[in-house]
Amino acid sequence: MKKRIITILTVLCILFITACREGSPATADPHNLEKRSVPVYCAQFQDFRDVSEQILIPEYTLYYADGVSDLPYVDLAEFVSLVNKVDQFDRNDLSGEQTVQEDYTVSADSTKDVFTYTYKPQGSDVIIDFRQGTLTYTCMDTFGKDPSYSVAEIQTNKLDFLQRIYDPRLSRYGGAQTISLADYGIPMLIQDGKYLLPLHTAFDLLVWVPKAPYKIVCCNNAGIFVGHGNMFGYSDAPSELGKIYYAQEPCSRSSQLAKYGYDELCMILDHFYGLKDSHHIRDFRGCLKNSGYEDRLLSEDPIAADQALLDIIRFTLDDFHSSYRVSSWMSGMDPDLKYEGNGLSFDILDKKKAEFNAALAKSYSEYPAFYEEYGNTAYLTLFAMNTTVDSEQYYSLDTSDLENIDSGDVVMQILYADAQINRENSPIQNVVIDLSLNSGGDVNSSAVLLSWLLGEGYITLGNPSTGGLSVTKYRADINRDHRFDDADTIRGKKKLFCLISPMTFSSANMAAGMLKNSGAVTVIGQQSLGGSGIVTPSVTGWDTVFVISGFRTVAAVKNGSWYDLDQGITPDVYISDADLFYDRKQLTDLINDLK
Repeated sequence: MKKRIITILTVLCILFITACREGSPATADPHNLEKRSVPVYCAQFQDFRDVSEQILIPEYTLYYADGVSDLPYVDLAEFVSLVNKVDQFDRNDLSGEQTVQEDYTVSADSTKDVFTYTYKPQGSDVIIDFRQGTLTYTCMDTFGKDPSYSVAEIQTNKLDFLQRIYDPRLSRYGGAQTISLADYGIPMLIQDGKYLLPLHTAFDLLVWVPKAPYKIVCCNNAGIFVGHGNMFGYSDAPSELGKIYYAQEPCSRSSQLAKYGYDELCMILDHFYGLKDSHHIRDFRGCLKNSGYEDRLLSEDPIAADQALLDIIRFTLDDFHSSYRVSSWMSGMDPDLKYEGNGLSFDILDKKKAEFNAALAKSYSEYPAFYEEYGNTAYLTLFAMNTTVDSEQYYSLDTSDLENIDSGDVVMQILYADAQINRENSPIQNVVIDLSLNSGGDVNSSAVLLSWLLGEGYITLGNPSTGGLSVTKYRADINRDHRFDDADTIRGKKKLFCLISPMTFSSANMAAGMLKNSGAVTVIGQQSLGGSGIVTPSVTGWDTVFVISGFRTVAAVKNGSWYDLDQGITPDVYISDADLFYDRKQLTDLINDLK
């Protein structure tokens, strides 16, 4: 009898929970909807086109519910057109009268309050269940991703002399993932046959996730703005798009928007902040509340919320990829935010920078030249991982003339170094890649460096939120003969070294990790700074742009196991004296003594 009562009570509890679920968040109560048609702007990286040419859709319908005029919703049946337009834009197909490539589109379907988006090439779905208040990726690693690319690849190579090699056997897809929108209080409305989600939630989960770190969305209720994290420019130099975005008068937030913005921020950080586990954060709602940020994030004053976000990034996240970018239009272009104090990580780094800058000053009046030779050893000092021109200019570059080498272009510097190292009667036996002052940059530059040093370079990435893993290999046409072969690498021809320090970060840290992992390069110096989470711009529900360490992370592979590189690279040969890093004569003697 007792067991029977317990069973009945259990069933009643399940029914009660289910009933609550079915009524939340998609309640049966009617909503008063207001429609508003606005243009959709879509900006490329460093987009110098006229603003009129950046209009992706002249009129797109936003919905506002129950008199709340600052919380825009989209109808999921209509939103599929925006998803496909953005994807088409990325494929550079938006010129003239070209049409969408049907083979690379998302289709949408709804059945009994369950809305499904299907990415045709991969056959993967995003299932949005309005009854249960959930969103499920059947495979996040394939939704919106080109089948010919690695499952966690973060970039599309557009350098002709960099050959990308993808073997699907070396990668694996992650599992299904469900996000409970109901648990975060994300509003989901069903009205007049429409399935409505807030614009930011729909974009984040259907566009931002598959395309991270490239696409974000902002909305000032007069226009929708899709693009890179820098599309608005800076407070002292706004872009033309930024002038349009900030043309709306600053204003306070509705209580509904404030709550939604807080809830959505917690959801994004919980599921897509790549360093959550290493920060020992169980859930961000509890973390932010316990840390005293909740009241400010829920304030109707957008500047108070922006200040809270800035403080969270600086003191709670405290990682060097995460940063505050630009304030919401509601706060205005340049609100008076206070940058007071630093997190512990920044304090430690500042002391290390001072130590290494002092060491550098003992050997150089300014910075070292990017290429130097000391006896039998060549030093290629790379300060950042950047490229500045397109492939054709690299192919026509005269590498014998230093005047042609851009000091900010890694590929040019590699081409020059390769020509010098391989010149007739060259004395060079050792090559040192100095990344000790390198804070990172773009992935293509790192891929070129790895290809030059390893012959077949590789980058390994993981998606901790799904378990997906990705291997992409590269070859670079360093001698520019339009062939990708062993003539393009110095592996096996010279002894190779990589110099790292506590300032070596991000893609420089990644390069050092891949070089050490290969076993072909001896890493010397001090443990690097780390930075494995791919830098990923994001946006709050009240349209403040910030950056986080994303959910795709760089890893090293050993014995089939994957190891996150965020703790930095441990050198094979430890150099305790910072002065020795830049005393090239003594360092050369040390290298020659290594057996």
